[in-house]
Amino acid sequence: MKINWLPLAAAVAFAAGSVSASAVDFNGYFRAGAQFNAVGGEVYCVGNGNDGHKVGRLGDECDTYAEVALSQNVYDKAGSKFSVHTLVAYGTTEGYRDLQGNSWQGVGSNYELKKDNDGNYTIQTVRGPWDSQRLSFREAYAKYDTDAGYSIWSGKRFYRRKDIHILDLYYLNDSGYGAGIEGIDVGNGNLNFAVVKWANDGTADYNRNVYKLDARWDGINLGAFGALDTSVIYALPAISKKQKDDGAGARANTANSGALITLDLGSNFGSTVNVSNHFIAQWGSNGFAYVGAFKNHAGDNYTPDVDADGVRLIDWGTLDWGSDFDLGYSFLWGHLNSGKNHGVKGSAWTYTRSGWEYSIVLRPEYKWTEYTRTTLELGYSEMKRTGWVADEKYGNPDLYKVTLAQQFTPGKGFWSRPAIRFYASYINGDQFSDGWNVQYRNKNHGSHSYQFTFGTQVEAWW
Repeated sequence: MKINWLPLAAAVAFAAGSVSASAVDFNGYFRAGAQFNAVGGEVYCVGNGNDGHKVGRLGDECDTYAEVALSQNVYDKAGSKFSVHTLVAYGTTEGYRDLQGNSWQGVGSNYELKKDNDGNYTIQTVRGPWDSQRLSFREAYAKYDTDAGYSIWSGKRFYRRKDIHILDLYYLNDSGYGAGIEGIDVGNGNLNFAVVKWANDGTADYNRNVYKLDARWDGINLGAFGALDTSVIYALPAISKKQKDDGAGARANTANSGALITLDLGSNFGSTVNVSNHFIAQWGSNGFAYVGAFKNHAGDNYTPDVDADGVRLIDWGTLDWGSDFDLGYSFLWGHLNSGKNHGVKGSAWTYTRSGWEYSIVLRPEYKWTEYTRTTLELGYSEMKRTGWVADEKYGNPDLYKVTLAQQFTPGKGFWSRPAIRFYASYINGDQFSDGWNVQYRNKNHGSHSYQFTFGTQVEAWW
């Protein structure tokens, strides 16, 4: 059979030309740096991207992290538009010490002992010079912007996240696989609805899906008080009869539904001193109760906690005083009540203990020129926990950090990036002792509960 390739080639060329006619949106973020411990040995960090930084992130980041996002409009006609969105994220091994590796990114041995079902061990190659780091396809979704003003989407995405940048803490982050409709104009604000799936990895006994119903009313105009965003996430665990039978009594298979309610009041005020402020109140039940225990990415993970609830209050923002001085700030307080489960261990997890925790972080800056600034970050945190989170001998374990940095940025704004930084940082407190957290133990750390480091870092977004 003879095939005429000319029409096919013409169609491909036409399609390629149509795609290239619409510019690709290229957005991203990255951070990377090097640290030096004044007494030698490991460099430790008390926070990371998974947990957030309760005493501030400046001078306390031991990782390399990057996001590269590509989006494109593929159809635009008569007020209707279709677009595709992708985002790939990369991160070095996450932990409480510097695991960035070297230029080839490899960390650790190329071999590892693996145990089979019969209890026998074999040596297996588990990582090469390009492995032992993390690469993830974080977004892959399509969106249909209707001529009526609202949008329909489906796929995998970061869904309407909210964060405190100086803590790297996402206080609302219902991300994952799902679908939704957003931007429904109701006169005063807009409505957004989505269903997002969450699943935990594990054996058949513990592997379960949770479907989160997400409803939001954003941009409610309250006049002089600012604008209010509201969110309700209701989680429905989907546990099969087989899972319940195979794992009878397992905590993961007796999980109940739970809710996470968030109120976020944003306001701007002042003339000589301009303040942009957010006050947030959150309440979570059962699997969302962890909001009371300084947990990051609230709304993403759903734990198997039952008969528990947590509350969290946050006030964060920025203050600009003229063109040369600004201040970033964050105040956070949370309380977790694990009820009758306090101190109880399940077959899959240990129940989170009741207690409270608070955090105060201040980041003042003085801009010497359009491109140079000196930044000071002060952070303090204290908690009340028992059991696996803190030993009784520490009472209310505290943690504090002081970081002084010289930065170079393209402009004077608080959010100007990229930022090239050179810093000195001091960390101390009960929560930094190796007796409280075994992650900090090594021969160079000894019994010290402090660390003095020098470092350099770049942070960029575009």
